[in-house]
Amino acid sequence: ISYLGFASQEVAVTEQPLAIVLEEESKVLDEVIVIGYGTRQRKHVVGAVEQIGANKLEDRPVGNTMQALQGTAANLIIQQRSMDPNDNTLNINIRGISTTTNNDPLLVIDGIVTELGSLNRLNPNDIANISVLKDAGSAAIYGSRSSNGVLLVTTRQGNRGQRPVVRINTMVGFETPHFLFHPVKGYENAILRNQAEVNAGRTPIYSPDEVRDLYEHEDQEYFMYQILKPALQQSYTASISGGSQNSTYMISAGYYDQASNFVGGDYGKKRYNFRSNLTANYARIHLSAQMAYNRTLHHVPNAGNAIQNATRFPPYYYNKLKDDRGRYVDPFTSLGLLESGGYVNRDEDNIIGNLNGELEIIKGLKVKGMVGLDLTAFHRFTRAIQVPYYADVTAEEPRSYTGLERNTADYNEKYYRLNTQGVLDYDRTFNSLHHVATLVGFSNESYTFESNNIAKIYTDPDLGIPAADGLTEIDPSSSNTPQNTIRTSIYSLFGRAAYSYADKYYGEVSFRYDGSSKFAKDYRWGFFPSLSAGWWVSQEAFMDFYRDNVGDFKIRGSYGILGNQNVGDYRYLTTYTVYTNNYGFNNTAVSGTGFTFGNAELQWEKSATFNIGFDAVFFKNSLMISFDYFNKITSGILLTPEVSAVFGGTVAIENAGKMQNRGWEVTINYQFNTSTLQHRINFNIADSQNKVTEFGDERINIKEQMSTLIREGVALNSYFGYKTAGFFKDVDDIANSALPVGAVVAPGDVKYVDYYEDGVIDEKDRQVLGNAFPRYTFGLNYNVSWKGFDMGMLIQGVGKRDMILRGELIRPYASNFTQVMFQHQLDYWSSTNINARWPRLTADGSTSNVNNYGRDSDIYLLNAAYLRLKDVQIGYTLPKHITIKFGVQKLRLYVNAQNLLTWSGTSFIDPESSEFGNNMGGIVGQNSNSGRNYPTLIYYGLGLNLEF
Repeated sequence: ISYLGFASQEVAVTEQPLAIVLEEESKVLDEVIVIGYGTRQRKHVVGAVEQIGANKLEDRPVGNTMQALQGTAANLIIQQRSMDPNDNTLNINIRGISTTTNNDPLLVIDGIVTELGSLNRLNPNDIANISVLKDAGSAAIYGSRSSNGVLLVTTRQGNRGQRPVVRINTMVGFETPHFLFHPVKGYENAILRNQAEVNAGRTPIYSPDEVRDLYEHEDQEYFMYQILKPALQQSYTASISGGSQNSTYMISAGYYDQASNFVGGDYGKKRYNFRSNLTANYARIHLSAQMAYNRTLHHVPNAGNAIQNATRFPPYYYNKLKDDRGRYVDPFTSLGLLESGGYVNRDEDNIIGNLNGELEIIKGLKVKGMVGLDLTAFHRFTRAIQVPYYADVTAEEPRSYTGLERNTADYNEKYYRLNTQGVLDYDRTFNSLHHVATLVGFSNESYTFESNNIAKIYTDPDLGIPAADGLTEIDPSSSNTPQNTIRTSIYSLFGRAAYSYADKYYGEVSFRYDGSSKFAKDYRWGFFPSLSAGWWVSQEAFMDFYRDNVGDFKIRGSYGILGNQNVGDYRYLTTYTVYTNNYGFNNTAVSGTGFTFGNAELQWEKSATFNIGFDAVFFKNSLMISFDYFNKITSGILLTPEVSAVFGGTVAIENAGKMQNRGWEVTINYQFNTSTLQHRINFNIADSQNKVTEFGDERINIKEQMSTLIREGVALNSYFGYKTAGFFKDVDDIANSALPVGAVVAPGDVKYVDYYEDGVIDEKDRQVLGNAFPRYTFGLNYNVSWKGFDMGMLIQGVGKRDMILRGELIRPYASNFTQVMFQHQLDYWSSTNINARWPRLTADGSTSNVNNYGRDSDIYLLNAAYLRLKDVQIGYTLPKHITIKFGVQKLRLYVNAQNLLTWSGTSFIDPESSEFGNNMGGIVGQNSNSGRNYPTLIYYGLGLNLEF
């Protein structure tokens, strides 16, 4: 007895009725993998491809798909820098950093190339699988945009001959802020502030009576805790799928609502999803239509520095006057802005879809065509409302305001991509030995962006429209569509040819020839080839014993040239910008023109990528281990040369840099069953390390107690500064040590390493201190089931990472803009605590404080390695013989939690916090990492899976 997907059995026939249960036979190497412009059995894949199934994305309490991908695949590196639902920014890298410019991977959804942000518009429940293309062998067919890897997303389809199946998934829970740093008590804060002043030779600030008064009166709740609260998260998805003999359908609708943790309004994020995937077959013709509509709404407080300001006040301050009028005291407590300061509304509508046609000309030869559209309309309305603040309960007039200009702005943008493709695909096997698969095609992708901004100040305080007093003005930031229009296009020819003999020897070549409008006519076209080979060693005759008793073994390797065209638009041209009322001439404000130099000889960045690896299967397909080693050299990196300040500007960018990025990755999948338990384990671990190899003169970027370095032979944007050697023990230690020029220090102050060994601490003593890019990233996914119960958990983390943190979380009473000392800072040096974590406590601005905190040193350097229980879920599926009575095929209930536990080398800040984007460059609007982040959120909830 045999059946597809099950092990065959031979059973002796008797006169008694036979009850036969076939055992599922899942051969790992027979798994179908989605690759560029097609699918392939894993045994035929010779590139580095990892496929993430829907089971790793479903039922996760996350705001977007990128969050759900964290920890699921080796060297798919995702950092969640903020857990704010209205600012869910993440860094995503495949195999690390390869260029100083944009390291975004290419995203393809159902064959349509789109922007990376489109991944977060998807309903995770609509995804069938995501393939991660990591090397040249798998990614070269995407040519000029594939050097950072490719994500191929395939959405769910119906099945031919399937009855209608209705699925409903719901999830509801609460996200609770988990505060990692805590202030000392109010009276302790006053005592410590006095101590800092006295240690600096100054007069105490608080008198004994004032300290006693603080001790006798209960503290207010810390402002950070007042402005953040638990928030509801809920998700609902319904779908119906099925098919007849010649057609399939899948239709789904989803709603996601994640409330913000900020108090003061109905802040948060809502997303609506609708998707329709249809296919039809007639004779040799196959047609499909895929369409998705996604709408996202954000309601955000107009209080950009809410957390930053709220952290700076000791707990004896209060937000509102202690009367019945609810008047606010200080604009920097944030509560007034959150409750009354206005809002920002953002709404985004996206339609993405395609029409596909396929005709089988002869056996094995098909011609395919596709037309796709990705259209997004985005609108943002900003309104600032004037908020008054009062000095005390007797005051009738405000002492200050926020939002005096009463800004109101409408920003609109629309962008769309048109994608057309034509492909000729041939796939045949001859004499059961020779498998030939070839593909050749062309495509065009055109992109258009338009935006405008209407901004006004001094608008009506109640309505936000032009005021009746006629004082409303147009804000200079206003702009119209011709100022903000971008059009680009790329034409491509691509192809692939693969051959295998006897399912033992594999070879494949692929190429793409791209022409991009981002480059001048003479430099517009680039050719990107790759060569791959594989050997299924265990299929050889001399491996019979190994194959029969151990398992399978396959070696594979690839080499190719990939491209990166992520350069700014029109950079091959010199562009001009008009600035109104920007210059003074003859005592009159006049307009002026700025310019950005272009470079007509700009070309692609090119990455030469080598990959070698193996796939090994053991214990009758229950254990699979994959290993890959890669080495990538990126040349022609786009850099802006440094020029003398007297030049008055910058020169054009040019192809001048070179980087190396190499690493390895291991993926282990193991499944085994005991008498009553079924276990599934997936573990991945990986590393990547980059090095700048050609750059020219080194560059040091200084950003408030943090310096980063770009130097040949060093990882990109490594931390750079002074290395500390503990604290001075006594006056003799000071006398016998190198000191910074002009420094006056005392026992307990920071001692620096004299790296240059010249007896003086100066700029020559600075060293490379570390690097913020995550290394030794890992993920462990474990699932076990017993009868109707199931339990799953995801553990994710980073084995090595450095983090520089500046500001008040490191430096007590920093720069006099904060009046708080935190509990983790109490381990400071004293004569009775000489093994302290921090130097002695001194007033800001004193000579000791300048020595201890005034230099970019490793006093600010933290260990950001961590291990996190990212997701845990326990469920129960009711027996089918019970649910079928009510017409229900499956009913599963579950409870789950996210970010439940974190083990980290640093306890007072989330270890994923970073001042860097995915190219190790600074984040827009953030000079350096102050730790004033939206707090880590712990989720507790429950859910329901229902199938009819």
